[in-house]
Amino acid sequence: MRADRRGDSWVPAFEREWAAALEESRRTFSLGGLYEVVQDWQGRLASAPAVDAFVAGGCDDSDFIDRAELRGRRR
Repeated sequence: MRADRRGDSWVPAFEREWAAALEESRRTFSLGGLYEVVQDWQGRLASAPAVDAFVAGGCDDSDFIDRAELRGRRR
């Protein structure tokens, strides 16, 4: 993850999620949250080449809906 060009943003994000899951694990005596973080990041890493290809292909994503923006409008 650190070797990837996105490592500067990915590593801190992973570390935050891992720390939160680790704290939850300590509190609940369950490893489920830790497994979930690992699975989520495995999926993100596995899909990164497809995302790169999509972006490099110049596909039109102008109809993309930013859900965060929509949530902000509802307030």
